[in-house]
Formats: sequence, structure tokens, C-alpha cells
Amino acid sequence: MKKTLLTLAAVSAFSMSAQAEQFWADNSVSYLNGSSYIEPFFADATTDVSYSTITLEHVSGHSWGGLFYFVDMHSGDGFDETYVELSPKFTLSKMEGSVAAINALYTLESGSGFDNHMFGLGVDLNVPGMNYLGVNLYRAINDKLGIDKGDDNMLGLVYGYSNGNLNIDGFMDYRFGNSGNQFGDIEDSMNLTPQITYDLAPMLELKGKLKVGIEYSYWTNKFGVDGADQNAVSLLLKAHL
Repeated sequence: MKKTLLTLAAVSAFSMSAQAEQFWADNSVSYLNGSSYIEPFFADATTDVSYSTITLEHVSGHSWGGLFYFVDMHSGDGFDETYVELSPKFTLSKMEGSVAAINALYTLESGSGFDNHMFGLGVDLNVPGMNYLGVNLYRAINDKLGIDKGDDNMLGLVYGYSNGNLNIDGFMDYRFGNSGNQFGDIEDSMNLTPQITYDLAPMLELKGKLKVGIEYSYWTNKFGVDGADQNAVSLLLKAHL
């Protein structure tokens, strides 16, 4: 908890310092509830786990690039966990055409007993009909409980699409495994997680957005654990503040 509070304090300070050059921002809080999750480090890799998640999320655009971070507070069968990601991107070059920008990337993944640091390069793409589409390649420096579990590479895709009040957005991460570390072989894994929502705010005459829908999580070899395959659907309620 102390580490989480320190992380949140650092994120807040970073965000406040970026306000002077901020072009736009979006903040949201969401609630997820579902089952059929796999948690190989809390339960057997083939045991379905049910849990709920409250997520606080921020995304913004700045003259120097962009900022994305979120805090997940999980509460499930036999465990509670807080997970944080902080992802600034720094624009190296802007251009016209199918490639809109080239970015330098950093992501901090922080959870129970680990802090992973990811460095990479990415491109923002202009694709007709899409709100946004980005392709990113990372080198991940992994740390769990101070034990070297081996570093790896990740290819990531982030996307967003809307049609009226219908929204589809999410990500796909393909993480390349490694071998010969203290934890044994880490398998390749793929995490495909779209959110499909409908904004009820216009119907209810509310300011902002109030989305209802589902989140689908398809994750093979979760956390690199062979056979820990997740196929889960959660109900989703998301309010943009």
C-alpha cells in the first residue's frame, strides 16, 4: 500500500507539471464484475476466479506527447490487489499521411511485489474510421520481489473506434517469452482486451459520458505461465468525469 501511495503521488505530481502544456484530457472511473478469470499466482492455473475491479483512469494530450495512467483495485476469490500503470509518451516526430507521429515510450507496471520498467518506440497511425490506432514495441526490464525473472520484449496495439454512442476500444499485447531464468521458462503470451460500450448520457440528459457494456479478456499463457489461458467477460459501467 505504501508503494502504491508513493506511485500515485508521483503520478499526480507528473500530471500537474504537465498541465501548462495540456491540449485535452479525459478522466474516468469504471466498475467491472465478472468470472472465469485465471490467476496463476493466487490459485491453480486452471481454476476460474470471480472478481470485481474499480478502475481510475486518466489520458491526456500535450505539446510534448501524451500521458496515460490507471489504477486497478481488484477484489476477488481469496485475494485483493492494487495494480498501477503509468505510461507517458514523448513525440519525436510529427508528420502527415498514414503515420501521424513517432514516439519514445516508457511504461511502469507496478503490483504486488513487482515493478516492471518498459522502454520502447511506437507509431501513431491515421486509419480512416478509427479514432486512434497505435503500434508500440517495448523492451521490458522485469523485477519480482527483487529476483531477476528475465527480461523480455512486447509488441502492443492500442485502438479506439466510435459510431454515435457506440464505442469499441482496447489493446492487444503480445509478450515474447524467455528461458534460463530463476523462474524457469516464460512462455509467449497474448492479451486481447476490448471494451464494447454504449453511452447512455444523451438519453438520460447527463453531462459527460455514462457507458455501459462489457469487457472481454482473452489472454493465453497469462503472465507467461504455460496453460494459464483466460477467456472472461465482465459487465462494465464507466463514467467519464
